[in-house]
Amino acid sequence: MEHLPYPKDVASAGPGPVPFVCKEAYDGGPFLTYPLRRKEPNPLANGTEMVDTVSNQVSSQPVARLEAFIQTWLFFGLLQEIFGDLFDASQFVRPAASTNETRNVSKTSQLVSVLKSWMAFGPRKVLDTSQLVSIVEKWMNRVELSRDSQDEKRSQYEHVASCLRLTVTVLQTVKANVRPDFNPWIRLSIATIGELLTQAANWAYEIDFGKDNKCPGNWNLVSEQPQMFDQMKRNGLCPSEIHRLRSSHLTLQTLNFLSWMRKEAPGMGHQNCTERICRASHNNLGQYVAKHQHQDCQCTNFLVDVPETIRILSRGLLPLLRIKPGSTTEDIRVDVVEASSNLKYIALSHVWADGLGNPYSNSLPKCQLQLLYELSRPFADMENEDDMLFWIDTLCCPVEPPEAKAMSLSLMKVPYTSASHVLVLENSLRDLKTSNLDPTEICMRIFTSGWMRRLWTLQEGALPGKLWFQFKDSVRELRQTWLKAMEIYNTEIGRRWLAHDITILYQDLRNFFHSEGEWAFDRSLESVDSALQFRSVSVASDEPLLIAGLLKLDTAFILDGSEDSRMQRLWSLIPSVPKGIPKNVLFNRGSRLPQSGFRWAPASLLSFTGDRDGSLRSTDIDEYSGTLTPAGLQIHLAAFPLKMAAAPKGLPKNPWNMFNNVTDNTIFCRYGDGVWLQIWEKYSDQSVDSNQDRPSLLGILRKASRSYTLLLASPFHFDGSHETSEALLVHDGDDQDQDSVRKVISDIIVGIGITPGNSKIFLEAAFQTSRMLLNDEITSQYIDLGIEDEKVQKEHPGYMNLEPILSQKLFDLAAGIKDPQILAAIQTQNSKGSNTFFPVFTARAYLGLHCDLAPMLPKTREWCVD
Repeated sequence: MEHLPYPKDVASAGPGPVPFVCKEAYDGGPFLTYPLRRKEPNPLANGTEMVDTVSNQVSSQPVARLEAFIQTWLFFGLLQEIFGDLFDASQFVRPAASTNETRNVSKTSQLVSVLKSWMAFGPRKVLDTSQLVSIVEKWMNRVELSRDSQDEKRSQYEHVASCLRLTVTVLQTVKANVRPDFNPWIRLSIATIGELLTQAANWAYEIDFGKDNKCPGNWNLVSEQPQMFDQMKRNGLCPSEIHRLRSSHLTLQTLNFLSWMRKEAPGMGHQNCTERICRASHNNLGQYVAKHQHQDCQCTNFLVDVPETIRILSRGLLPLLRIKPGSTTEDIRVDVVEASSNLKYIALSHVWADGLGNPYSNSLPKCQLQLLYELSRPFADMENEDDMLFWIDTLCCPVEPPEAKAMSLSLMKVPYTSASHVLVLENSLRDLKTSNLDPTEICMRIFTSGWMRRLWTLQEGALPGKLWFQFKDSVRELRQTWLKAMEIYNTEIGRRWLAHDITILYQDLRNFFHSEGEWAFDRSLESVDSALQFRSVSVASDEPLLIAGLLKLDTAFILDGSEDSRMQRLWSLIPSVPKGIPKNVLFNRGSRLPQSGFRWAPASLLSFTGDRDGSLRSTDIDEYSGTLTPAGLQIHLAAFPLKMAAAPKGLPKNPWNMFNNVTDNTIFCRYGDGVWLQIWEKYSDQSVDSNQDRPSLLGILRKASRSYTLLLASPFHFDGSHETSEALLVHDGDDQDQDSVRKVISDIIVGIGITPGNSKIFLEAAFQTSRMLLNDEITSQYIDLGIEDEKVQKEHPGYMNLEPILSQKLFDLAAGIKDPQILAAIQTQNSKGSNTFFPVFTARAYLGLHCDLAPMLPKTREWCVD
């Protein structure tokens, strides 16, 4: 796919070309109706709309035939439709140069109506798109110079948009319904061209992308390539970084660029990393060792004047460092200096995993201090200073006593807001030469560095006016580098999506304190929460301090208490920020705080532990915020009251060991007359220690002393418009007042959904059969025995004698069903697995192992959740 931008130093052997698989030339007719002109059965029943039968038709095609059809229509046909006489198809096909070039088997370059020349290339042919960008530029120039009226141009644009929308629809259908042997590179080659044409059409026709755009913007969704992300991993990206990129909605152009970019960090392997955490950069402070510049260095550590540092902090000022080099590394000295308005200094931002930290004392190897002095020289020249002062947390934040450490933590924003320059030191960047890299690659190197995954660097990157990054051969200021990338956005159509994504990543980092207009940061919790995803921290109690700093909350209040209470104190301040506490915080996976009144609140907003999934940004809840009260979070939500079905005492707990392989984390619920829903455990509350056994969903619901309710995260309708939702299972609190607010305690997050037609018939038939069993004489015999303990039941002769009788009655009742609709439903369920499904569900209903749902309470109902 030669039309795409690639890094300067392409990793591995580079991308292979896409195979040319067409069996016939495109016929040159209108793009939208091409399937209707096919002599063979159409994979699409209509050229402009997908119909219900398309999935079966696409999936039933032989894969080679389908690949040929898709490439002929959506690759060659699309380009010819848009470019007209500028398109020469023969320029987009070439012979494969070697057997290696057939491993992806397509390539992308130009298109025309001279299609029969395809067949002259022999058996192995590949696509070539090396000419595509120049053709796009010619087409754009033609559109811009055209004397057509505005109405004519609008009509032309809408036609291009219609062709692109249809292309997306077909690719979505192929992705969803075709066997895995469909060549993914064919789909990707078409999607990347469609993505480029979307940008080109909007630019050429002067369309406001955010307002009047009619072209599709979801090309990355129709052709997400697992092999693309596998390639990123092979090239040195951490799995957690890859997961972040997959979740960032980047364009295919950018994802392809990143997949071929080498990212090996010196001395750092990601073999043990996961999608949630980079273990390579995660610090075990108990085993931390400050590193020397070189492995064989034997220099001693320099300990700063800690009493002087504390004296300066006690005055509410900032301690700075003046490094004085000596004739040798061992002769280097550092003076602690009190900050003042006329003193210029550099604040260091670094990743502790790279070795510039020290959790035990305010000291560093002298070779590292020598390095810092050398790195300061360009800045001293910029400022016309003899030398530059430094601030670095390792030396300027006292490790002890605790009150001195608290003083420095309360001032953590000051070093970066007051610094003349902030310099980022990160090993993968410091090992990289930039002299031959363009601004887009430099930016992407920064935005995929390990520095971006640490919690404190979010604030350190957002606060300063001038943010510099140290590379092997240069130091680069981020804003100036981004502005050069923006020049590419404004001038190069072939790299515009890449530059577009760089702007998004730049704004995500810098907008907390440097934003206005459409990029203005609203300073709400959901915006901070989104920025926190995929970042990690070594000291958990630092998280609330960082969040408070980003939201401009009182960090002194958070520090005025134990470390264990900091997150609770943070949540108590959140009502003062715009939008307050979002109600959908109740439906976020993760550990909750243990303190009464805050048991609804997440103990962390970080996802790196794997304990949390999703952010606070998406919600269907109408009213955004809840109200914080001493008893919990007060909210309005629709809800379903529910309870376990009643069953007589003495019935067998597990007859014939029928339930050994039945999950206790999915429960069926009967609502009204014959309507069935199911609820399933989705995310645990995690408030129970992970090393302890946590009760199943069934185990929670069978606690007879509790009254349960499902609080719904989104509207729930029985008319088919919204038949699934997420819900928080809660039980009533002990201290209910006489007011209308119901006090409840959170238990577990579940999914809830209506069972479809056949399943509903199946479940209702099993339920009615169980009612017959309950009215049978055998139930009376069980009640007379009246034993509740399952172990005693299994050894009791009476239960042992009744068990085969119960089994026979159950199967006889099932065999007596004659209703064809019910029999069809049972047959459908049995085809999905065991033919004992019906007896199992009948037995569960007989034993009361299902729930009864009461009528849904309206969304105006008020709750206080703890």
